[in-house]
Formats: sequence, C-alpha cells, structure tokens
Amino acid sequence: MDKVRFGVVGAKGIGRTHMESIVSCGNAELVAVADINEAAGKEASSKFGVKWFMDYEKMLEQKDIDAVSICTPHFLHCSMALRALEYGKNVLVEKPMAITVREADKMVEKAKSTGLKLGVVFQYRTFPVNREIKRLIDEGEIGKIYRVLMEACTFRTQAYYESDAWRGKWKTEGGGALINQTIHNIDLLQWFIGPPSKLQGQIGTMYHNVEVEDIACATIRFKNGAFGILQVSIVDALDASRLDICGEKGKIESNSEHKRAIMSKSLKECISDKKVWGGRPESQWLEIKPKTEEKGGHATVIKEYCDAIIAGKEPPVNGEEGRKSIEIINAIILSSFKEKTVTFPVDRDAYDGLMRRLSERS
Repeated sequence: MDKVRFGVVGAKGIGRTHMESIVSCGNAELVAVADINEAAGKEASSKFGVKWFMDYEKMLEQKDIDAVSICTPHFLHCSMALRALEYGKNVLVEKPMAITVREADKMVEKAKSTGLKLGVVFQYRTFPVNREIKRLIDEGEIGKIYRVLMEACTFRTQAYYESDAWRGKWKTEGGGALINQTIHNIDLLQWFIGPPSKLQGQIGTMYHNVEVEDIACATIRFKNGAFGILQVSIVDALDASRLDICGEKGKIESNSEHKRAIMSKSLKECISDKKVWGGRPESQWLEIKPKTEEKGGHATVIKEYCDAIIAGKEPPVNGEEGRKSIEIINAIILSSFKEKTVTFPVDRDAYDGLMRRLSERS
C-alpha cells in the first residue's frame, strides 16, 4: 500500500477541511463522502469527484475504503468509530474523540481487538513551535518542571450556538469551552507536562444561553510533582492565550511570542545562595525558532496518520493519546459538580451518572 483511501463522514465544516487535506496529501486518496444532508453531500461529491452516500454504513460497506475520517457532531463520534472499526476500517476521528472517557475506552479497546489504527486529530501538536517546545522540554533544556500556567480564552457568539441544534447541550456536545474550543490547549498541556494525578475544577455559564460551560478553571497537580493552573473561556472578546512553563534551569513563555530563558545557575543553587537578598541568576531570553518552515495543521495530521498505516505503526496521536484530554476535561466537570478534588484515573461510573443527570435536563 502506498496510499490510504479515505471515506469522510460529514461534508460540511471541518469535514470540508479533512477532504481538502486528504486530496493535498501524496499518500492519501479521497474516494467517498457520507452526509445525511443531500445538498451538502452532492456538492462535496461534485467538487471532489467522489461518491456520495446518505447512509454512512453504506459507505462502510465499500471495499475501496481503507480509512474513515469522522467529522460529525461530538455525540456521534464513538458510535460511528466503533461501527467503522467493526467494518474493518481504520479510523481518524476529529476532536473530541468522544464525550466521556468511558466512550474513549471502548474505542481504544475496539481498535486493539481489531488491529486497526485509531487516530485523533490534534493539529496543534503539528505546529512547528509546539514541536520545538516539546523537544526543549524532553531534552531537559529548562530542567525539571515545577510550575505551569495555561490561559486559553477565546470568543463565541450566541449565534454560534444557535447555528446547530447539537451545540450547547450536555447530551450532544458533551460540554462547552473545555471539550470543544480549548481541548487543543488541554491536549498540549498534558503533552508538554505529563499526566495529572489530581485536580480541582470550576465551571460556569456566565453569558451564553446554553446548558454547558462558557468559562472554566482548574488547579492541577501533575504526577511529576508540578503545579498547574488552567483558565479557559469563550467569553473573551479580546482573545487571551498564554503558556508559562517554569523549570529548575529555565522558563518557556508562549503567547503572541515564543521564547525561552536559560538561567546561569539552577533554581536549587539560587535558593541556597548565602546572601539574604541574593540568589537571582543571570538569564538570557531567546526566541524559540522551529527547525522547519512547515506550517503543520490538518494536512500534516493526515499525512502522518497515513504514514503510520502504511508502515504498520501506531499514529502519533492514537486512541490512548486522544483519551488523555477527555479524561482531564471529564475530571474538571466532575470536580466542579461534586465540589471536591478528583483523582486520576477518573471514576467512569461517577462521570457517566453525572452526564445522565445533566442530559435529562435538556
């Protein structure tokens, strides 16, 4: 196999991005699209010269499809992924891979039992500056991390939620700012720092007429001992994005600029300084410069996913990786409603019970 043949479920919105990215990749081929919206399906069929199916299961029956890209509303991701795997298709699913961590568990287990490749779209990981930050951390450039601050605040109108019936509801979207807009940032947080051991979360709905949260925060303790603070919202008309990662040998700051500082001596040396008001090290701020001019994005995600299938390897962001951000988000929501600290792994029964109660209010 030198090309992976794709069928895409969902012809509009992010589905269009997937189709455009597939046709741009030399190791991928678009052969079909499925959508219950006849106008959208026929338009995509005409534009890309591929078959259109109103019933996605009819598309799954096609022998000339190796992988299925799922670009549907959140609540359909798990069931559609499981069905595609049962039909013997590799699956690439848009974020979030599922609404609950238990759903994600089922997807991971099904992929393992079938031997097929389950990939999750987190294109922020492909951005060169984020890959360079990951390299700097992994290679110990800033030393052991002890503190991290992430601010991921953006904006959505009420009209955004009214544009699709599934948005803004616990049963169909599974959350708000956390699981939709800022899940990319949460994925980066755990990718950079590592898994959390416990957290305390708060969520609220301040300005939108929806069931789900439009603002949230969490204090996080990571397994490596680091302390973290996370703030997210979709009520900031003036976007605010910030990431501070503090290590014993330096610091990384990533916002409108991306830079790092390396200290002349370690944090432990600074603290043990004999001078009462001494201890501060010399430091030099340097721009974080990626070693590639590639932009990253969906096309890179799809190319690397296809590379993995062709080589018989796991995708860079497989089901286990995609599940991590879902578990953090579930933990924040559960902590907020229980008004107590949540430890990892998240109690699946407790979260499913919470979702049932919230969904019944819809």
